[in-house]
Amino acid sequence: MQGAGFFRETMKSFLPLNVRIDNKKILFVGGGNIALHKIKTVGQYTRNISVVAPEIHDELHQMGFTEICKEYEPSDLEGFFLVYACTNDLEVNRRIKNDAAACGILVNVVDNRNLSDFISPAVIKKDEMTIAVSSNGENVKKSVEWRNKIQAMLEHGDF
Repeated sequence: MQGAGFFRETMKSFLPLNVRIDNKKILFVGGGNIALHKIKTVGQYTRNISVVAPEIHDELHQMGFTEICKEYEPSDLEGFFLVYACTNDLEVNRRIKNDAAACGILVNVVDNRNLSDFISPAVIKKDEMTIAVSSNGENVKKSVEWRNKIQAMLEHGDF
């Protein structure tokens, strides 16, 4: 019989849960398309979002979040509850991960499940209801496909 130790050694698993974020500050490092995509989801749950990046996507400017136009430095993490590393530079994302770990802050390194403390599922949100679909970070396209199928069923009254 293979015990729980075997499971921990061979798989990186993410526990699905809902985290209370009211009055919690969330930081996105990076201001491009990847950050925009993630912020659109997180922004459904809080307005307490800050973006640090030397350049910020035009659409993000229109969303009204706190913007800090500069290169990332470790002091940027101060006071934040969650961090999304959304740069297009793996070394910067790795540095963000390490700096945040030293501060006890959970990090999602976008598109890198192995560096991430948490992952973001494909989400459907309507009023107080949320449906989240996750592949444990292994098949994002399939998660989005399932989410879209569920959304279509909801829209057609199949539930």
